[in-house]
Amino acid sequence: MLPHKTKLHSIKRKLVNNITAVISLILVTIFLTVDLSVDSWVENQFNQSLTNKANYLKTLVKDHAGKLEFDFAGEFMSEYEQANPSEFYQLWHEQHTFEKSDSLQLYPGVDLPNIDIAINEFRIIDYSLPNGEAGRAMISHFIAQQADDNTADSGHFNTMVLTIAAPTAALNKVLIIIDVVFVLTCIIAVFGVRYLVTRIVNRGLYPLNNLNEQIKQLDITETAQIINSDFKVEEIEPIRNELNKFITTNQQLYQNEKRLTSDIAHELKTPIAELISLSEVALRYPNDERISATYTSDILAISQRMKIIVNNLLLLQRAGSSAIELTIEKLNLSAFINNISNELQFKHPDIEQRLQLDIAEDLLVNVDKFCLHTILSNLLDNALFYGERQHSVNLQVTQASDKTIITLCNTLATPLSGQQLEAIFDPLYQLDSSRTNNQRHGLGLAIVKSLCNLNNFTIRAENKADSRLALILTLPN
Repeated sequence: MLPHKTKLHSIKRKLVNNITAVISLILVTIFLTVDLSVDSWVENQFNQSLTNKANYLKTLVKDHAGKLEFDFAGEFMSEYEQANPSEFYQLWHEQHTFEKSDSLQLYPGVDLPNIDIAINEFRIIDYSLPNGEAGRAMISHFIAQQADDNTADSGHFNTMVLTIAAPTAALNKVLIIIDVVFVLTCIIAVFGVRYLVTRIVNRGLYPLNNLNEQIKQLDITETAQIINSDFKVEEIEPIRNELNKFITTNQQLYQNEKRLTSDIAHELKTPIAELISLSEVALRYPNDERISATYTSDILAISQRMKIIVNNLLLLQRAGSSAIELTIEKLNLSAFINNISNELQFKHPDIEQRLQLDIAEDLLVNVDKFCLHTILSNLLDNALFYGERQHSVNLQVTQASDKTIITLCNTLATPLSGQQLEAIFDPLYQLDSSRTNNQRHGLGLAIVKSLCNLNNFTIRAENKADSRLALILTLPN
C-alpha cells in the first residue's frame, strides 16, 4: 500500500482562489443583474409593441350611431395579410366575431383566445399560434370610439374585445443570444480575473520567492554568508533579519564545533601517543628495570588524565543538554565556600594564605547544590592556578533584594584582551595556545558557563586595575 501523501498548503494558491472567487462572485452578480434587466427590458419592449399595435387597431373601430365599422388598411400592417401569416388579430362584439385578420382566414374554424376581463383592461398570455409557433397574445376589452358625425349622445356604448397574437421566436432568439453572451462573458471574465490575480499575486510574492531562492544558495560551512535584500519589504524584513541572526549563530556554532572537535582530538592525542610510546619501549626492552619500575604508574597517570578529560566532556554535554535535574535547596554560602576551599587544598596547599573572603556568615541562597559546587570549584581553581602567586585571590559576596553577586578577582601577569575575555568560556579554549600544560584542558569555564545557563545564572569576565581579572557571578534570589 502506497503511503499517504499530505497535501501541502499553498499561500499563493489560497490567495489566488479566494481573490478569484470573491471578484468572480461580484462580476457574476453584476452580469446576472444586467442580464435579468436586459431580458426584462426586451420582454417589455415586445409587450409594448403588442400594446401599441392593439391601441392602433382600437382607433380603427368607429361607432356611427350604434353602427360599428372597422377601417383597416392592410398595406400599412402587412404582418396581418395572407401573404405573411406571422401575426393575427380578432375582434368580438357581444361575444360574436366582428373581424378577423386576413392571416387568420387561412385557418378556418380557429379563433384567438377570448377571456372575460373588465372594460379598459388588458391581459397578455402565452399562446400557441394557429400556425403552430409559440407566441404571445394580448386581450383587451374596450369601448368603441364614437364617430365624429354622431349628432346625439344615445347613452349606449358598444364594447369590443380585441385579441392580437404575435410569435415569440424572435424574442426567444434575442433572449437566448443575451444569455449566451452573458455566460461567455462570465466564463471569460472568470478566467481573465484568475489570470490577472495570478500575475498580481506572483508579483506580490516575489520578495518571498526571492528570499527562498537565497536560502537555497546558503552554505552554512562557509563564513560571512547572509541574506541580502534588493529592496526592503515591510513584511519580509523581520523574517530576513531573524534568518540572518539564525545563520550567523549557526555559522559560529559550526566553527565552534570544528574547533572543539580539533581541540578534543588534540587533547586526547597527547596521552594516547604517550601510552603508545611507553608500550612500544616496554615491548622493545622487556628486561630493562628502569622502564618496568615506572611503567605501571606512568600508564595509570596517563589514564587518569584521559579520564578527567572524558568526564569533563561528559559533564559539559550534560550541562548543555539540560540532562541535569535541578534540586533547589537553601545553603549557607559562607560555610559552603569554606568547604570548597578545604576540598581544593590538596591542589593548592597555600589556598588559606592566598584566598581572601569577604562574605557575611549568615548569607543564604536558594540554589542547586551540585551546580553551585561545580561552578565555584572551577572558578576558584582557575583563579588560584592562573593568578600570580605573590598576590591574593579575593572573593566578595554582596546581596540585594533580587540577586546575589559573587565577585572573584585574581592578578594576571598580562591583562586579557577583549577577544580573550569573550573566548575564555568557550570549550577547550586555553590562554596557552601551545598547550604545554597537560593538567589544564580548557573545559572548566565552559562547564561553568553551561551550568550558569541551565540555572539562569549570569557570569561575565572583565579587566580591573593593576592587571586584575574579575569573574562576576550573579544568582537570582
